[in-house]
Amino acid sequence: MSLIRTGLQRLATVFSGSNGGILSRFLTNVVPAQQQSINTQKEVIETCNRMIAQKPSRNFAIIHLLGKQWRVSDGDLLVVEGYWPPSIGDQIKLEKVLLAATKDFSLIGRPLVQPDLVTVTATVISKGLSHTRVHFKKKRRKQFMRINFQRAQQTMLRINSVEIADKINARPKNEQ
Repeated sequence: MSLIRTGLQRLATVFSGSNGGILSRFLTNVVPAQQQSINTQKEVIETCNRMIAQKPSRNFAIIHLLGKQWRVSDGDLLVVEGYWPPSIGDQIKLEKVLLAATKDFSLIGRPLVQPDLVTVTATVISKGLSHTRVHFKKKRRKQFMRINFQRAQQTMLRINSVEIADKINARPKNEQ
């Protein structure tokens, strides 16, 4: 009995040792410790602000519009299906931005990006009906056939611009 007790005590010291247990000992022996420069939050934000000021590449955004998510950038055309009140020629601001990014970095919202940080503007180009969809029902050997036609309302949008504000994490103007 005493042999079992001493064996269990040895196992307990191995697994709950001061160095973090057997797993951490194994990992530290296999992988050499490397000194990596860890970017602080301020450094990352400063780098993103510099990239925004230089405007090196096209911005894109993922927006939420009429129950769907769309990836948009400058000059894109969207065909949105369903009833939507804006009329032709209206300039609108799309406010539900889920993500905004460039080739070099991304701003991810939780669930939305701050409204004053990203501006997505669009123009309504046309409104109309979609192509005719045919719904055909038939039951074999029962002399039953139905044909229904359906056309949905569509709105075509042109994305004018996707702009990221000049300063990320800056205080609002009314607080300064």
